[in-house]
Amino acid sequence: MRHSCRQRLRSCSLWVTVTLLSLAVLGRGCFFRPATNFPGARFNKGANAAWLGVEWVKEPHGSDEIAALANDLKRREIGYIFVFASYLRADGRFNPTYSHAAEFIRALKGIQPGLNVQAWIGLPLNRPRLLRRQYGYVDLSDATTRQRIVEFCADLISQGGFDGVHLDPEPVPTDDLDVLTLLDEVRRAIGPNSTLSMATRRIWLVFSDLALPFAGQVAWRASYYREVARRVDQIVVMTYDSSLPLPWLYRQWVRFQVIEISQAVDRLHTDLFFGIPTSKEKTWTHWPNAENMTSGLQGVIDGLNDADAWPSAVTGVAIYPYWETGAAEWATYESLWLGR
Repeated sequence: MRHSCRQRLRSCSLWVTVTLLSLAVLGRGCFFRPATNFPGARFNKGANAAWLGVEWVKEPHGSDEIAALANDLKRREIGYIFVFASYLRADGRFNPTYSHAAEFIRALKGIQPGLNVQAWIGLPLNRPRLLRRQYGYVDLSDATTRQRIVEFCADLISQGGFDGVHLDPEPVPTDDLDVLTLLDEVRRAIGPNSTLSMATRRIWLVFSDLALPFAGQVAWRASYYREVARRVDQIVVMTYDSSLPLPWLYRQWVRFQVIEISQAVDRLHTDLFFGIPTSKEKTWTHWPNAENMTSGLQGVIDGLNDADAWPSAVTGVAIYPYWETGAAEWATYESLWLGR
């Protein structure tokens, strides 16, 4: 256990050091780069997103409770929700936690028919993390495993009533061809009218199209972002878990993610959302005092105001997790992003 903690600490320290150096290099140019000063409401398109918990599809809910959720989503201009449905277990089966999905979606859409409801699916991949051993057990190089995932995605749409699937494979190193193959196969199975969405990693900030020796395990190249974007309808960037301990550092981090990723996927006709963290859990990679609704939204707004960003490529923000977001945080969201 102690050895594992030391490994995590070294990994975290290395990533923070590299990030600080990247921000320092990039920040020098930003002082001389023109930027506008538009508020978040200028960039809000009324098509935001949120990650919801498994309880909505695992357990029955009363009509009043579902109506309250639907109205809250509408008031907050959230048009896409990723409802955790299941994850692929080590035994090769999906956890059966979605038995009430069809009735939940039917009731929710009876109130908000335009809402896009996606099945959030966890895929813990057997990939290494920086300075750590293998993370998960899902082997996407195995055709049988991919087929099991593809069939499950199709079943959730046809039988569960979901509008699409939101895949969450982690960790994905840059240039991972097995992930691209899975996306191609899922697309063929669910067809063009169902939404294919993916939770994605950070982009490498310095020389983002170079294949740097160790960067691929912690961030993606711009070229890989484009390959993913060509295969999906939506990209949802997990901008949290940066390991940065200070709000102003995290704000700058998000700013550059917005700039670089919007450049990478512009004109590819893919919806692009940036995740905004509200989790209260403190870990080596997530410091709630630094990564939160305020600093996250400020970073997105700063990025969209930068002359090198492509605001037209950004669809909105995605709140993670919806179930931990309190009244004060929603007030911040409404003020900074909705302009109320």
